Amino acid sequence: MKKLKKFAKHPGIFLRDYFNKKYPVINNEQLLIESHETLLIENDLKMISLEANINKANLPIDVVFTWVDNTDPVWQKKYQAINQNPNLSLGLYSTDAARFTNHNELYYSVYSVQKFMPWVRNIYIVTDEQIPHCLFEGNHTNINIIDHTEIIEPQYLPTFNSHVIEAHLHKIPDLSENFIYFNDDVFVARPLKAEHFFRPNGIASLFIAAKQLSKMRKKGLITPTLSASFNSINLLQRYHNKFIDMPLAHTYVPLKKSMYELAWQKYENEIRNFLPNKLRTNDDLNMATFLVPWLTYLNGKAVFTREVCYYFNIRSAHAPIQYAKLLRKNHSGQQPHSFCANDFNSIKNIPNYQEKLTAMLKNYYQI
Repeated sequence: MKKLKKFAKHPGIFLRDYFNKKYPVINNEQLLIESHETLLIENDLKMISLEANINKANLPIDVVFTWVDNTDPVWQKKYQAINQNPNLSLGLYSTDAARFTNHNELYYSVYSVQKFMPWVRNIYIVTDEQIPHCLFEGNHTNINIIDHTEIIEPQYLPTFNSHVIEAHLHKIPDLSENFIYFNDDVFVARPLKAEHFFRPNGIASLFIAAKQLSKMRKKGLITPTLSASFNSINLLQRYHNKFIDMPLAHTYVPLKKSMYELAWQKYENEIRNFLPNKLRTNDDLNMATFLVPWLTYLNGKAVFTREVCYYFNIRSAHAPIQYAKLLRKNHSGQQPHSFCANDFNSIKNIPNYQEKLTAMLKNYYQI
């Protein structure tokens, strides 16, 4: 009877609630229902506070970004010299312009770290002879530029392969044992405590996605990232007798320098075999966002952790819907942990997609 009255008086609300219940809205890769997100995040914060009361260890934590400015003429010249090599082995989308296009996301991503993660010790930007000048307009004494030459051996340079660059993050001078890896299209959406990434006892968070890589491979779209993950899966299975079929969520990644060093110690031959690949290929290893995090887990130094991250392609028709939702949730205090405004497949396009992204970021962070 109540349902009939509701339908009679408010048919729009009735239908909305009916379909939301039957087909709940899910924005994240952990398949958490949108209406549950805020409650789950609040409960996690309570648990973090309880654990912090027992162990008040103040572990230093750094943040690492990899970044490229594709409009730089010097970079373009080096890239073209590599890309025009007829003997170059390439994976799907390796030379897609979207992989290198710069929308000034780095400024907003770094700003989100400074705004919502003020406990971060140092921020490192790994680049190829480039400086993101937008980050140095104010007083940012904890931002450090790390050139590829400081961490990658000269025989592997120049490189335009993010898998190669990511294989060397642990070599950043003065990098803390516990650090968080960011791509510049990942943004912190709300205030986050250090314990969201690393427990007070040093255990790292593992932000898994509720997906199966084997199912993705069966669809037939074999990208270098997918291949690099399976190459990593094979290594873990060979050395640890564990078949791991889950990727990580498209967000920041808590990492441990000691686990990077262990990966190099255990798999150095396999790592060095793919380092000469100048662009992404199907022979790479996915170290920062698969191999090292799962190795950390298998060594008892990481645990599954909830992460509400909205992931979408900024060139898709779905992007403006996500922008509006993020702004609405930001206004009401119901923000997710993070969002990834991914730029993928330059063939797809919505009008003024770059301007719409920038407008949303300015609005969200009130810049």
